[in-house]
Amino acid sequence: QVAADPLIDHRADLYSLGLVAYEMLAGGSPYAATTPQQQMAAHVTQPPALLQSKRPDCPPALADLIMKCLAKNPADRWQTAEEVGDRLGAPAVTGERPRLTFSGRRVGLIAGVVLLLLVAVALGLRRAAGPGGVAGSAGDSSVGVMLFDNITRDTAYAYLSDGLASEISTTLARVPRLEVRSPGSVRSAQRGIDPDPIEVGRRLNVRNVVEGEFQRGGDKIHIAVRLVAVPSGTQRWSDSWTRPMTDLLSVQQEIARAVATAIAGALLPQEQSVLAIHPTSSAEAYDHYLRGNFLLASRTPSGALGGIAEYRAALRADTGFAQAEARIALAYNLYASWGWDYPGVSPDSLTTLGGLAADRALALDSTCADAWMARGGFLSDHHPKTLEGAFAALARATELDPRNAEAWQQYAARLMFAGRYDESIVAYHRALALEPKRAVSWDDLGLAYELVQRDADALAAYDSSLAVDPEYYSSYASRSRIRLRRGDRTGARADAEAARRTSQPGEAQYGLAPLALVAAAEGDTAGARRLMAEVVSQLAQRPVGPLSAWLVVPGLVAAGEREQALDWLERAQPRGALLWWAMQYPELDALRADPRFQRVLAESRPSGAP
Repeated sequence: QVAADPLIDHRADLYSLGLVAYEMLAGGSPYAATTPQQQMAAHVTQPPALLQSKRPDCPPALADLIMKCLAKNPADRWQTAEEVGDRLGAPAVTGERPRLTFSGRRVGLIAGVVLLLLVAVALGLRRAAGPGGVAGSAGDSSVGVMLFDNITRDTAYAYLSDGLASEISTTLARVPRLEVRSPGSVRSAQRGIDPDPIEVGRRLNVRNVVEGEFQRGGDKIHIAVRLVAVPSGTQRWSDSWTRPMTDLLSVQQEIARAVATAIAGALLPQEQSVLAIHPTSSAEAYDHYLRGNFLLASRTPSGALGGIAEYRAALRADTGFAQAEARIALAYNLYASWGWDYPGVSPDSLTTLGGLAADRALALDSTCADAWMARGGFLSDHHPKTLEGAFAALARATELDPRNAEAWQQYAARLMFAGRYDESIVAYHRALALEPKRAVSWDDLGLAYELVQRDADALAAYDSSLAVDPEYYSSYASRSRIRLRRGDRTGARADAEAARRTSQPGEAQYGLAPLALVAAAEGDTAGARRLMAEVVSQLAQRPVGPLSAWLVVPGLVAAGEREQALDWLERAQPRGALLWWAMQYPELDALRADPRFQRVLAESRPSGAP
């Protein structure tokens, strides 16, 4: 439930029962956590303290019963309420033992209360279960909006295929009664299959799917839309529009209103109001905005650069278009996060420009989640050691738009950089619950798992990342590191070669540095040195950032270039949370005791880090 897993079943209630019973007997939580964020993280990552360590006089059978309820894996818990009820009445559990120090009446009272809770759980599960009797399945209000089919067959209008779906989905998400899958989730669910709404709905675990097509001719557009029930395939609603392109925004809102009504019934006044919100009154600005979103979604330097140009064009048509200003800030943030070279702009200037764009967006609309998210990213850059204001801004983004996977991703990353690994893992799971086929979130989750010494979970996360996107070179590089650590040199080399093959121009270090690690592990130190010399040569004219240090320094260490590795660490800028995080991985253990290493580590340590 903390991770918003859509496949929760009744065993979550048995876990809750275990918590209540534990606190009744022990007088407190089984977890060492204080803040709400720490408590959420504890449920996912911490083992519960043994009940008998806090209440030694508790009958062992009762303690075992409760601890089994608290098993992390649902398969390891009791499987039904009836099973718990039967065990609860056994003599060993009710405490008929001479050493029991509390009265039989008190045990009976506790057992009675717990049994009442079990009855409530059982009744609740029957009410929560759908027609098939399974609790935790997709609700009747769940919906995903598929990409619209471009029957114009002109790639110049490809941006409308994604734009129509994304904006209708975003509009529907304003209705709290609807359970709307994010555009990214739908995009991933459609990848690699024919656009069959039943299969897409099955992948998304929804009861409703919106599908449609559009045809553009001159200054007019024809749009046809259908709402399909899953799994029956019944068409619950359909309609079509032929309108001028200048009416596109109004048509999208009409579609959203019709879909919401077909799923939820008559709309409340406040629901009608939120569905009528216009991000801009300019058709020209809106068209540029959709084009910008299409380009930015590629997450490449050229895509981000093209997106910025489109958003600027949108702002020329409507100077008050807050969302376009926020997307400019997000595009700058993408450049800064990945260390891309922005033509004619230094990294410091890029951070300043992005921060100003986020501030302008918030001045236009203080409830813009994208602007808060971008602001959090740039505050991290402005205050790399303290991360001052970044957590508050990113938390605000998740509050304003709790279904925004990117906001949860950014929040999780800052938690990880600050050493708050357990909380980070929870936040990454929230992002993945919203967009389970988001490669970057799986990749980052693997990095967090490595730092809590859960290499098997990290390996599974990298596997998931590459299953989603077989071209995601960062995951190949990371999986190579894990495989090498686990003694699988053949697999590590294959992954390093894949990282070299798929990496972007100018980022050869993602493949060459892991290959150097493999060569050194195979005893080919000379080969490792040649590979690292190639990496250093390619990066010689570029500033050394934390991400470069994260990849290059372990390769230099493996190649026996200890002093050069320390030189790279000392050159790395800025000092702060990101560099401190990069220095936590075990591949740098050979340098850890060196005074030069310790000095950089101390200069980079973020506030409150362990």
